[in-house]
Amino acid sequence: MLEELQKLKKLQKCDAQIYQREEELDTLPEQNESLEKQIREMENKITELRNGVAIQEEERKKREEILSRGEDKLKGITGKQSAIRNKDEYNALLREIDNIKRFNKEIEEEISEVGREIDLKSQELNLVEQDNIKKVVECKHRLAENVKRMKTLESDIEKMYDERDKVAGAIRPAILRKYERIFESSKTGKAIAEVDNYICRGCNMTLPPQLYNNVLKSERIETCPNCQCILLPAENRKNDKKGPVIRETEEHPADDEE
Repeated sequence: MLEELQKLKKLQKCDAQIYQREEELDTLPEQNESLEKQIREMENKITELRNGVAIQEEERKKREEILSRGEDKLKGITGKQSAIRNKDEYNALLREIDNIKRFNKEIEEEISEVGREIDLKSQELNLVEQDNIKKVVECKHRLAENVKRMKTLESDIEKMYDERDKVAGAIRPAILRKYERIFESSKTGKAIAEVDNYICRGCNMTLPPQLYNNVLKSERIETCPNCQCILLPAENRKNDKKGPVIRETEEHPADDEE
């Protein structure tokens, strides 16, 4: 039976490696989703600021065109002074010139205000670009590394399952089924635990002397009453002939691997 227990120990090593890699693999898609979200948010922030600057520049351009037309109009009206025939026409012309000048000045002030907004948005854009573009590159690098790691893990897991099948194929079916039931219900990814000096190394529980004695004998499958792991002697206890001598009071069925 000790040989069977050693096979189970080897099988658990395969399962532990598979379990560890599958756990890591399960976390990577969520990490990638988080990285992609960060990338989108940073790129959207840059795009939003760029669009804001572009809109303000378009507004300034429109006002500059209005101002240009206003100045042309002012020049045209000023040139009509020689055609004035009386005082009323002269006063009307002055009022019109004054209105155009006032309007042009308001447009100039609006252009200046828009220019200040453009400067502020441009400064913010430059700061965000310097910071976010670097972060985007870092996130994309981590994303590429995660994708690469996922492929490596998937390949490793596939090879490990092939190795596991070989190890499991050498174990008696009844014992294998018992091991797999315990492994599937385990919260730690373990179904085998060594026992040393009455202590189960799976959960650190002190075992009853009778159970400890049975584990040292390795004549049948024994499980820990606390963590349910299949027990086997620790490396330094395999050939221990001085184990506790305890009279067995219970009869065990011949085929008790189940």
